[in-house]
Amino acid sequence: MGYKIDCRLFNGYKPCKHKRSCEDCPHYEKPLNRICVLSLEAMGAVLRSTCLLPAIKRSYPDSHITWVTLPQCKALLTNNRYIDRIVTVSAQSMAAIGFLEFDILYSVDKSLEAGAFAQLIKAEKKFGFGLNADGVIVPFNKGAAYQYSLGLDDELKFFQNEKAETQQITETMELEWKRDEYVLELSDEEKRLTEHRKREVIPEAAKGVIGYNTGCSLLFPYKKFTIERATEMVKAWRESFPNYAIALLGGPEDTLRQRAIKSQFEDDPFVVNTPTEEGLRSGIIWMDIADLVFSGCSLGMHIAIGLKKQVIAWFGVSCLQEVDLYGRGVRIQSDVTCSPCWKKSCDTEVKCFDRVDPAVIVEATRSILKID
Repeated sequence: MGYKIDCRLFNGYKPCKHKRSCEDCPHYEKPLNRICVLSLEAMGAVLRSTCLLPAIKRSYPDSHITWVTLPQCKALLTNNRYIDRIVTVSAQSMAAIGFLEFDILYSVDKSLEAGAFAQLIKAEKKFGFGLNADGVIVPFNKGAAYQYSLGLDDELKFFQNEKAETQQITETMELEWKRDEYVLELSDEEKRLTEHRKREVIPEAAKGVIGYNTGCSLLFPYKKFTIERATEMVKAWRESFPNYAIALLGGPEDTLRQRAIKSQFEDDPFVVNTPTEEGLRSGIIWMDIADLVFSGCSLGMHIAIGLKKQVIAWFGVSCLQEVDLYGRGVRIQSDVTCSPCWKKSCDTEVKCFDRVDPAVIVEATRSILKID
């Protein structure tokens, strides 16, 4: 038939992106290594795990990379130039996941479900974390020992560790650590849509856009401000930076919050409530209109890092030192003695989101925007 079924771009289902005959094709590439990255959850962690891709390609330049993840995470990986195939976990895909064979598996997550998948995936070498028959998460390789210990020792994780999570997972996989960034790439059409949306919703007189990621995962509700504190923050920005628009950014769970915040600025066109229910990829494009993004430690923060925005990130529940802003922004620690805690519920009267001073955020904004 003349088909080159061992080509990196061939899938046997439809023409590859070059849409031409395999015979004498100048784009033929036979991968020397078949690699699987398993990163299911949480969504911010999946995006953060893309920092592994440049390191993988340095070690295995002629590789074919398959990424296995949950359906809701696929939008974070779309248009990624390093990934050849995305497989989303479902009842229908289970047979394929168990049938495919790889040279190397990089298993990022420490969870029962991900560990079970890691055991099922056929690979000659496995790095990261798997599961034993008793349901206990175990490391596959010596390089995973440090990150494994972090999950079992709060003193080490909360107070002694100084390595960002990106460095931890790179070293866990025994790959070269060069402070590689997240890989979040917009298509040319998406970049044009960013500019179109900015012209459509941002007043022409605005010097720039401060993006405010208003929410967070429902699993950790203390990673976001109350509506009252959020409103106070927007007021502080409007008073301090009257020439800058404020774009409220969030997902479906933030719809009512953003309406409530915007209701306090109904007659102010410089406070823009962006759509929250158009899907994750659309949300990424909306965030791309911002010059600077303020966020708690959440998916929105990771998206902003991936888009290479200037970021002001505040931390209460989670570990400040584990997040790398790559020299673009400021990290702010909540003024509470119990941080970090990684708790999903809290009976402390004064919450960590109440101890992030808006004045400190305003000064960080001033410094980034270089306004005297």
